Amino acid sequence: MQPKIDINLLAKERFGIPTLRPYQQLVIQRILELDGSESDHEGVVVTLPTGSGKSICFMLPALVVEGLTIIVYPLLSLMNDQIRRFTERGIGCVCIQGGQTPAERNALFASLADKRPRIVVTNAECLAQGSVFTALARFPISLLVLDEAHTIVRWGEGFRPAMASLGPIIAHLPLRQILCFTATADEQIIKGLSRLIFSGEQPHLVRGSSDRQNISYHAIHTLCKEQAITSLLQDPAHRPALVFCSTREKTKLACLSFLLSNPSLPCRYYHAGLGKEERKALEAWYQKQEQGVLFATNAFGMGVDKKSIRMVIHHDLPSDVLSFLQESGRAGRDGNPARSVVLMDGDETPSELFSLFSSTSMCFRSALLKSLGETMESCSGCDVCNHTQFRSREGEQVIMRCVALHPFSYSIHALASFLQVRKPWYADSGLLDTWREREIQSAIRNLAKHGMLSSTKGKVPKLYLSPSQWVAHLTARRYALTMKV
Repeated sequence: MQPKIDINLLAKERFGIPTLRPYQQLVIQRILELDGSESDHEGVVVTLPTGSGKSICFMLPALVVEGLTIIVYPLLSLMNDQIRRFTERGIGCVCIQGGQTPAERNALFASLADKRPRIVVTNAECLAQGSVFTALARFPISLLVLDEAHTIVRWGEGFRPAMASLGPIIAHLPLRQILCFTATADEQIIKGLSRLIFSGEQPHLVRGSSDRQNISYHAIHTLCKEQAITSLLQDPAHRPALVFCSTREKTKLACLSFLLSNPSLPCRYYHAGLGKEERKALEAWYQKQEQGVLFATNAFGMGVDKKSIRMVIHHDLPSDVLSFLQESGRAGRDGNPARSVVLMDGDETPSELFSLFSSTSMCFRSALLKSLGETMESCSGCDVCNHTQFRSREGEQVIMRCVALHPFSYSIHALASFLQVRKPWYADSGLLDTWREREIQSAIRNLAKHGMLSSTKGKVPKLYLSPSQWVAHLTARRYALTMKV
């Protein structure tokens, strides 16, 4: 058993934290009390929202426990970020990752034998290697930490089989405690961890609310996502920002499109297809940016520890609520107000999230928490509860008015050029000044794609609804406007 330690004092001296939060104290105290006990190794699953300081819950005990602390991450960006944080605090650690030579590995294990670093950072694939497993098994291991543990269930039985195979490896390591940390975990995740990591035994669960009170949730139903992003991020208060896209190709194209309209803003794109050194350089670049915009796939999200992100934009809807909360949770980690904005243009596949953010009557925050089996005390900000629409629809109204007033026998290109160059009387107020011709064309195509336009055979079409009524129907996902000969 370790001697009595003032964990708040240690947190202040080593991490600059004035006072630990209640959940941090609870988790840390439990870890230290169990270290060196005579019982079989303990299993703990800790779910705390992003930005609540989960990392301190295992970083601080790693300084105190007698044996090694092994931290397993699902992503290289997470490994790099954690090594950076340890280095900044003067905490010795070693990293076992792919691409290391036998000489490098031997030097690494020699340093562990000399009891210099007490922390090992690695991933599931490296831990499963026979040489690594055998070398680590020679040392007493106090803590095995599985960070972002939900990925073990979500990815392990798909494209990352090494993650699902961690259980048998763990069972043969001389360790005291297994700690699983994640920001989001529903019952399916808990059951999966019990089966894959804890040999069917029920782990001790420490669960904090997944609600992030400082994040407000918004949905924008738009005719052109690229222009909506430009409109949102023109406000410096919304930067630095993170824009999540569903694929590598979309990430690159959305970034390049944004740069065309905003060449003066620092902007980059990031995805797993980039080279290792390039990804590391991008992570370092984004950390230093006070007004930077990063377009990324969700592979980057879990590796972000940038506390000052003011806005997360979801260019595409994630697959489920857990993925959405992982993405939105990158915002406002400093505790200051931040926004999570979902963009929808009518191409979304029907899903739980689609229904949630299409609602005009159900609180976004309440619905998100309900999906995780949690209840909400009060909503600190969403479109529904605030009776606000976090969007600027005037430019889209101009486009719809143009389509209504001019023969649809014009080509999309000609109609877009008319709006961009000739500036009709109803666009004199400059509402389309931020729209590029390509974006106007995209908006008109979107109208046509969803059946809101029909051929006018050269005649001037008429509107059943006014532009403002059209916007209201579009917002409610009822595409009710028709164009009539």
